Amino acid sequence: MTNSLFSQQSQRFLPPLNALKAFESAARLKSLTKAAEELYVTRAAVSQQVKQLEQYLEATLFERSGSKLTLTDDAQYYLPLLTQMFDSLSVGTEQLFERKRRNLLTLNVAQSFCLQWLIPRLADFRRHHPDVELKISTTSNPYPNSSQTADIEIINGMLPKQSQHTAQLGDEYWLLVASPSYLSQKRVAELTQLAQADKISTTGYRENWNYWFKQLGYTDEWLKPRLHFDHSLLAVEAAVCGLGVLMVKNILVEDQLKQGALIEVGKWKIPCETSHYILCHNPSNSNAIQFFDWLRHSIK
Repeated sequence: MTNSLFSQQSQRFLPPLNALKAFESAARLKSLTKAAEELYVTRAAVSQQVKQLEQYLEATLFERSGSKLTLTDDAQYYLPLLTQMFDSLSVGTEQLFERKRRNLLTLNVAQSFCLQWLIPRLADFRRHHPDVELKISTTSNPYPNSSQTADIEIINGMLPKQSQHTAQLGDEYWLLVASPSYLSQKRVAELTQLAQADKISTTGYRENWNYWFKQLGYTDEWLKPRLHFDHSLLAVEAAVCGLGVLMVKNILVEDQLKQGALIEVGKWKIPCETSHYILCHNPSNSNAIQFFDWLRHSIK
């Protein structure tokens, strides 16, 4: 009795796959003819598959008027579900199986780090590994992705679980920077001068300007930031454009400091509570190990 009940509960109510494909294509394209071209079958075959699905569901999906197809209410609700399902299946299949046949390395990288540090240095990795195909997506999540769909992940956050294939990307600290044009107009060599300077803020960090002055033991009044950005990329660009002094992680402005677009303000430095970490989720992929080692070497 129990086995019979379990068998009934485990059965899935799944219509025939070809019928679902025929309906989804015809409904999305609003045409049996176009669906037939997309699926490389005859128009009659598509029509037959759609009718088979209607019989299976005991529902009408199309109202037909000559060659014109009008979706019923049931079909309008059903279509986005199927389209999303087929799209997800296609993407998942490509990621899991097609990349095994290609020399593909997938990366999920913290947004600011990707633009400010990684992209300017990718040419060096490509010189050493010209046959590796890179697929890069970005994230603002300070924690590792639990699904671990990427071979390599680089986060800006708290220390994840340590393993052989997890590493901190150098020692990070907060520093102050401003553009040469701003510093030619404002003197900020002393804390009292800094207190009255224009300040740029990046929201989302616990370590903010208030934290900065507390760490330095400054208790007098100071001018609060009047420019707030939700992304480090925008805040750095604002500083380059001479809009004020920015509190930023050193790793995100290395190139601007070398190029002279930004200048370090004073010699005040404060350690970061968070850092950038690289995690190799797929150590069986030799490309992932090569990238892991290249990045750790490059960032020192």
